[in-house]
Amino acid sequence: MRYTTSHPRDFVKSIVDAMDANPVLCDHVHLPVQSGSSRMLAAMDRLYTRAEYMRRIEWLKTARRKYSLTTDIIVGFPGETEKDFQETLDLLDEVQYDSLFSFKYSPRPNTAALAMEDRVSEEEKQRRLLTLQEKQRAIQIRRNAEWIGSIQEVMVEGRNQALGQWIGRTSDNRTLNFSHPDANGDSLVGRYLPVRVTRSGPNSLVGDSVM
Repeated sequence: MRYTTSHPRDFVKSIVDAMDANPVLCDHVHLPVQSGSSRMLAAMDRLYTRAEYMRRIEWLKTARRKYSLTTDIIVGFPGETEKDFQETLDLLDEVQYDSLFSFKYSPRPNTAALAMEDRVSEEEKQRRLLTLQEKQRAIQIRRNAEWIGSIQEVMVEGRNQALGQWIGRTSDNRTLNFSHPDANGDSLVGRYLPVRVTRSGPNSLVGDSVM
């Protein structure tokens, strides 16, 4: 069983304890931080500080089970300085997320941010987004490589006919594309199979089913 996301202010220690105690829950938590700067978090009205967010990360990193961590980040929120942005980059180094969704700030109707001044230029937002994504890509390449040689249980989700591979997902939410003797049809979809990881990239793993 997989749930999608938790607001950090609502993510309490008892959730980690429940996940540790219940193996039916997947080994993955999506905890959207949005910014590594407490000043920006306050401007966004996120209702937590960087330190409070990191306390939740610590609960997960010291849990009995090993969890993958993913997040959302917005760059270029009104008033974001280079120092604020650097604090977000530093957060990536500290947490070592398994993946993230990153966005440039864009105005939305009926939001308090519409009235905020000191807007970041479009060119600077784009620069910050690319810098963030480049750093995260390097982290994902390194972290995914750690799985090479391991055997992972995957739930088969589909078939990539062009590549001749099945598409599976591990319990910690990694995509694992793999070869299997049953090369045709949908007979494997919905099944759980052991797969040995042989290669990795920034966004997925590749392997062979273990017969």
